Amino acid sequence: MRHTWIGQPLTVLAMVVLVVNDHVLKAAWPGLVTGKLSDVAGLVLFPALLDLVVGRAKVSIAVTGVGFTLVKTTATGAWLASEAWTAVWGPSKVLADPTDLLALPALWAAWWAYRHPVSVHKAVVFLVVPPAVLAVAATSAAEYDWPYSAYAVEAAGDEIVVHTKGGYGMGDDLISYRTRDGIAWDKWIQNGWAERTPRDCHGAACFRVMRGHLRVEEIRGGRWTTVWEIPDEARDRLVRRHPDPPFGHPEPVESLAVAVTERLVVVANGADGIALRDAQGAWHRLGVGPDGLRASSAVPLTTPGRYDVTDLVALGALAAALLALLAGARNWPIVIGGAVLLLGLRFGLSMVDSTLGFLGMPPALLLMVAGTGLLSWGISRAGPPWRLIVVSLVTGLVAGSAVLAPYAAWSAGALDFYTDAGRAALAAFTLVTAAGMVTGYLKGGRR
Repeated sequence: MRHTWIGQPLTVLAMVVLVVNDHVLKAAWPGLVTGKLSDVAGLVLFPALLDLVVGRAKVSIAVTGVGFTLVKTTATGAWLASEAWTAVWGPSKVLADPTDLLALPALWAAWWAYRHPVSVHKAVVFLVVPPAVLAVAATSAAEYDWPYSAYAVEAAGDEIVVHTKGGYGMGDDLISYRTRDGIAWDKWIQNGWAERTPRDCHGAACFRVMRGHLRVEEIRGGRWTTVWEIPDEARDRLVRRHPDPPFGHPEPVESLAVAVTERLVVVANGADGIALRDAQGAWHRLGVGPDGLRASSAVPLTTPGRYDVTDLVALGALAAALLALLAGARNWPIVIGGAVLLLGLRFGLSMVDSTLGFLGMPPALLLMVAGTGLLSWGISRAGPPWRLIVVSLVTGLVAGSAVLAPYAAWSAGALDFYTDAGRAALAAFTLVTAAGMVTGYLKGGRR
């Protein structure tokens, strides 16, 4: 009886281990062992659950292995898993971690459980399935840090108060720091949000922040004059140097609020921390973190910009290679299959940044699978000349490198802004792909 797989003692044991490990052991002994144990138990349990729908053990195990590999090795796979878990069980974050592939041999244990069934009553199956589904879906949320940021400042007599947020969960740890001299800070926990003051005065001394920049101005002789700033190109690198929150938009890296006392001027700069003018008139940057406000926590202005364009480079390389192949193909299945695959890739990429991404990904995946199948069938039948295959591969490699190069140049300071790198990458991709398509067209008809 097919249902005996889910009731097999090893499968039931995996369910128990998954629940206990996720909700007890991980909290008590966080680390490598408890982290991998959930993967092992899940790989034993999930194929048996999937087989209740699929009805073919080999297919269930193969789908589990392929899906697990994609989730753990690709950003897109991790994002899809996060969206699926969020839709079922609330906000969740699944992280790609190739080391989790060490758990894949657990699929052999799942196969062994299938090959050694036990006779169980259907009532047992009905009792086992609900907790098994919950065990897989309701895994404990991993703890993560929401980036800390200084979101507001205020003057309280001769003191300055800096309001920060961040920490575990959804970044709702509200911590404030009070100082009179800018050196010693008193810390306490806030119960509510503070308001931002983009402009503040002490006597005749008035200051204001410039939103969208890391810049402070002071009124002098009836005119606003910049008294502290970080150049916009340096800010552009700082924006992408700070970590992104698990959910939502990145914390701002810009001047948000200012507070003034007789001795001090303090500016809240979001994730970059604060800018502080001391009693001697010198400006300092203090970073913000779980240990408070410190100069050592501030990201150096000379730091390289962080860029994560792996998926973009891979997509560019694949698209360029396909377009070169299509330009030289003399076979309609190749042309149609390649076009459908490209359409699926483009649609899937647009869904990643869409609020309806989870709903839009299945059609995109269907297009990719259909396009890949038709393309493979066309290539197997037509047998394109080896010259065209070489041109296609070279075009893909060069195009991927051409997309990556401008971002690396921006990170090193050769380009001022991240958007400049994006425009240069698009131009380079277009030129390389056009050259590859022309070459593919010329080589396609030759055997």
